[in-house]
Amino acid sequence: MNHTLNVGLVVTLSGRWPQELPRKRHAEYGAWAREALAAYDLYMPSDVLCTPAEVDVAIEEMRARGVDVVVMVYGAFTGDDIPAAIVQRLGVPLILWAPEEPPYSREERLWANALCAMTMNASSLDRLGYACQTVYGGLADARATGKVRALLGGYAARKALSGLTLGLFGYRPTNYYVSTLDEALIRRTFGMAVNSTDLKVVFDEMAALDEAEVRADMEAVSARWDISRLPEGHLENHSRLYLALKRQMTAQGYDIGVIKCWPEMGALHTQPCAVLGRLLDDGISIGCEGDADAAITQALMMRLAGQSPFITDMIDLDEAENTLLFWHCGNAAPSLHNERYAPTLCNHPLVGQGSAFYAALKPGAVTIARLHNRRGQYRLALMRGQALERDRCTRGCMSVVRVETPVRDVAQRLIDEGFAHHYCLVWADVYEEMKGAAAAMGVPVVEL
Repeated sequence: MNHTLNVGLVVTLSGRWPQELPRKRHAEYGAWAREALAAYDLYMPSDVLCTPAEVDVAIEEMRARGVDVVVMVYGAFTGDDIPAAIVQRLGVPLILWAPEEPPYSREERLWANALCAMTMNASSLDRLGYACQTVYGGLADARATGKVRALLGGYAARKALSGLTLGLFGYRPTNYYVSTLDEALIRRTFGMAVNSTDLKVVFDEMAALDEAEVRADMEAVSARWDISRLPEGHLENHSRLYLALKRQMTAQGYDIGVIKCWPEMGALHTQPCAVLGRLLDDGISIGCEGDADAAITQALMMRLAGQSPFITDMIDLDEAENTLLFWHCGNAAPSLHNERYAPTLCNHPLVGQGSAFYAALKPGAVTIARLHNRRGQYRLALMRGQALERDRCTRGCMSVVRVETPVRDVAQRLIDEGFAHHYCLVWADVYEEMKGAAAAMGVPVVEL
C-alpha cells in the first residue's frame, strides 16, 4: 500500500468575479505548496476552477490520481456548488482556505470576499452532512500555513496507520478493565487490524534463540549500562526477550504491539520494561500493560515526531510549581534518558522479576497526549508542557513537567472526562499535528 499522502490543491471562484487575483493566487499558492508540501504527492490543475466543466475535469483527474484530501483556496468568492461537488463525488476530506481580504479602496469593489464564502460553504456542507476543515489567513500568516501543514500531517498520519496491524501479546493484566479494547472501533477509527499471539509463543522463542546471539546482546548491554543491581539471570532474560520480541513482531506481521507484561512475565523473571524502551529506539513500538489505546497513541506520536515517546503514569502534582510528575516502571527509551544522572539497568522497581531503567528523563518541550475510547467514541486528551532538569525521586523512569493550566484542574478534568491513567509524552511540539490527526480521524480533542 502506498502510504504517501496524495494532496489535491485547487484555486476557485464563481463566474462573476474578476480573475486577475485568483490567477495570482493560483501561482503563489502553487509555488508555496510545491516547496512546503514536498513530502506529499501534489496534484494541482493548471488554472483556476470556475465553470462546471472545469470542476468536472479536475474531479476526474483527482480521482484518477487517488487524491486523499483536497485543499480549496479561495481565489475569490465561490458558490456552494464547487465544494459540494468535491466532497460528494470524491468522498475525501476537504480543507477550505480563505486568504485575508486585499486592501480596500473606497471607490473600488471587493476583489475576493473569501471569508464570507468560506463561512457560507462550510455551513452548506454541514447541512449536507459533510464535515470540512477551515483555515483563514494568507501565505504570510504563519498561523494559516501552519494549520494547513498540521492538518495535512494529520491526514498523512491517519493514512500511515490505516492498514497496519496492532498485535496483542497476551490480553490485559489482571483486573485492568481499563485495558480492554474494541477491535471494531479501532478498525473504524484508525483503519487498523487487531490480531493476537499467546505469551507462550514469546516464551518459546526466547528459549529457542541462538546462544551466541544472546551472549552478544548481553555483552552490549553490560558495556552500555551499569547492571550491578540486576539480579542473577535477569540480564539473560532481558536479552532473550529483547531478541524474541523483535523476531515475533516480524514473524506475526505486527506493525505495532502491546503486551500483557504481568503477572505471567514476572513469574518467569522477565518483566519487560527496559526491553520495551530499547525496542522503541529501534523503531519498534510496543505498549505496556495491555493498553492498546496508549499503544496507538504512542505509534501516532512516533509517526508525527520521528522519535521515541514515553508511556507513563501521572503520579503526583505540585501546585506551587504547577508541575506534574510523570513516572513509570522503567520503560523509557534510552534516547530519553538524561545522562547527567547516570541511568542504570536494574530490577523492576516495584515487584522485581525483570529489567527496568532507573533514569531521570531529559529536559525540553513536550507534548502530552492520550487517545481513549469512552463509550464507543475515541477522544484525544492533549496538552503542552516543559520537562524540567530534575533527578529522579524514586526508582523507575520519571519526568517533572511544568504546564500552563493549573495542575489540580488538569488532573480533575482528566478524571471527569474518563481518561485512563496512561499518557504519552514526546519531546517535541506536535500539538497542532496531533490535533490535525484527530481531525482526520473524526476524534474530538479535549485541550488541556
